[in-house]
Amino acid sequence: MLRVFHHYFSAKKLTFFLAESSAIALACVLGAAGCAWMFAPAGTRPPLGTMLPTLLTLSAAFVLTFQFTLYLLDLYDLRVAAEDRQRGYRFLKAAGVTAGLVGVGMLAMALVFPVQLPPGTLLGGAMGALAGTLTVRVAIHALVGQPSPVLLIGDGVKARAVMKAIEEGGEGSYKVVAMVDPRREGVGPLDEMARRLKAQYVVQAADDMRGANWVEGLLRCRLDGRLVYEATGFCERVLRRFPVQFLRASDFAFADELTQSAMRRAFKRVFDILVASLLLLLASPVLLLVALAIKLDSKGPVFYRQERVGLGGKSYWLWKFRSMRTDAEKNGAVWARANDDRVTRVGRFIRKTRMDEIPQVFNVLVGDMSFVGPRPERPVFVEQLKQQIPFYGLREAVKPGITGWAQIRYPYGASVEDARNKLEFDLYYVKNGSLFLDIGIIFHTVRHVLLGRGAR
Repeated sequence: MLRVFHHYFSAKKLTFFLAESSAIALACVLGAAGCAWMFAPAGTRPPLGTMLPTLLTLSAAFVLTFQFTLYLLDLYDLRVAAEDRQRGYRFLKAAGVTAGLVGVGMLAMALVFPVQLPPGTLLGGAMGALAGTLTVRVAIHALVGQPSPVLLIGDGVKARAVMKAIEEGGEGSYKVVAMVDPRREGVGPLDEMARRLKAQYVVQAADDMRGANWVEGLLRCRLDGRLVYEATGFCERVLRRFPVQFLRASDFAFADELTQSAMRRAFKRVFDILVASLLLLLASPVLLLVALAIKLDSKGPVFYRQERVGLGGKSYWLWKFRSMRTDAEKNGAVWARANDDRVTRVGRFIRKTRMDEIPQVFNVLVGDMSFVGPRPERPVFVEQLKQQIPFYGLREAVKPGITGWAQIRYPYGASVEDARNKLEFDLYYVKNGSLFLDIGIIFHTVRHVLLGRGAR
């Protein structure tokens, strides 16, 4: 794992992405140049030097469009990419969309700018880009290797929880090779077992460490070049979440990342204002249309305000477009549910597309919210969840946001168990949040909005 501005991300995925970028760019240039020369009449083949700007522009268009389409279809999830290699359904879909978009884009550019593509250039570029990315994806295991072997020290509740988290959130990059309790007879030294199993990671995940002298074994594993972590540290670095069932207060009490300087807070505030203002400017025409549709669809106000809990536990009024009937909570506050019959016809559409959230930019501009942060909850739910979920109040250490790490990593939640799982991602953001991570979250949010994910 690599760490940039407090955020951990996969070195394997970065290697895969950069290798594919290079392969698409190079193969696209070669394919476009080859076809241009092939289709050109004898004696009129253009020199490579005069074609180079056009070839580079075409190559950049294919790289950006192809990789963004692959990203939209989850083909940078290493597990999905490996599974799709058998059938190729997602890959072929991405290739078709890319060819169409780049073709239309280059033709439109030719109408606006005095640029004329030599015959065969677009076809050759498309064939080259396809060949480049196919080569990389066929060789995916050679590039990223097999899943990293993980040896779990312990075989109780904590170890099983870590194994489940690896299976669900490890994206196929990690594989548990054994769960062992050193106190059992015949287990042998930990370093010898790790060497025999070729474990790259050794994770201390025992429920009770008493009665076993395993610290020396863990130290020898570290000296042998293996990565040794306690369960919480492993989940933070590799899974980018904090499982609350074995989180300790000291994990946050001694974390330097929680101390934010005045300059960091100022940069965060400026970033929030700029992004919220840009969204408001771009969405202004849509806001008017949505407001009109809500008014024509059902009785009641266009906007809806609701009390939420913000920074430091302070309550504020959150603004949204009204998406439910005016009597939706006549019997009290309840969790939203799938196919909720309280949602209006227009409300169903704007919730699916997240348009109902746009008025929250006003909350960001006045300082009640940040653009990125844990999603705010209602006071009645917060009190319940604080009693049922440890460390739930830590979410209040930062401002709530329109989008957040939990929103892009976990589906829509409507239960205590969902709130517990989302808290694990929120705590990662509380500890490791930065402008770098905020930009990444906003980028991922665009995909979720385009694909209608995580809305209800």
